[in-house]
Amino acid sequence: MPDTTIDALKSANSDLIRKMLDAVVLVAPMSAAVPTSFTTGATSALQSLPTDYRPIGWVTKDDGYTWSRDTDMSETTSHGSTSPTRRDINSDVAGLEMTAQQTSRLTLELSNNVDLSGVTPTATTGEITFNRATKPSTKYYRLIAIGQDGVGTDAFYNIIVLPRAMVSEYGESSWSDEDELTYPLTWTATVDPVLGYSYRQSLAGPGLKSRLVAMGFPAAT
Repeated sequence: MPDTTIDALKSANSDLIRKMLDAVVLVAPMSAAVPTSFTTGATSALQSLPTDYRPIGWVTKDDGYTWSRDTDMSETTSHGSTSPTRRDINSDVAGLEMTAQQTSRLTLELSNNVDLSGVTPTATTGEITFNRATKPSTKYYRLIAIGQDGVGTDAFYNIIVLPRAMVSEYGESSWSDEDELTYPLTWTATVDPVLGYSYRQSLAGPGLKSRLVAMGFPAAT
């Protein structure tokens, strides 16, 4: 075999290091359609989502969006072997943590596990009132997260779809003169029985299209 170097073997390309410099998470009822694609045309422009999808808005800067992956594995051991002779993945569950900063109908619904679509503000004062359920039920939502790196003709989108997500944990919220009201939310992905998946990822945008070959994919034709 011919001689080589570490640099040649590494094939390092800093142009393939991405950061999600901006992002949005949108939530919709289970009746909403899940887009099959997110960009269109030769410019790979980002498409609008169906109107059922509502944005959560600002989240805390330090936390951003944290994607988790919890796997459970069973191991088979055998006489005479010092290491397991078989490993099987029993579960693979995706999750998302965020701390929403905006007080809106959506964040109030998600953080209190209630439906506020029927709440009518009090005449004159505009006051709104709602109760948390004494026997809350699990509510499922469509969730789409879109992260962006680069702008214009170099825009790169990282898109994750959780077609049947639930809020599985509610974080603490504090009242103080230093911190804003926040709504910490932990999402857990579950399998949509119709679509047949719990997590789907798309990479898109002109910034992806121009890097397909460098990433190891065929060029778009």
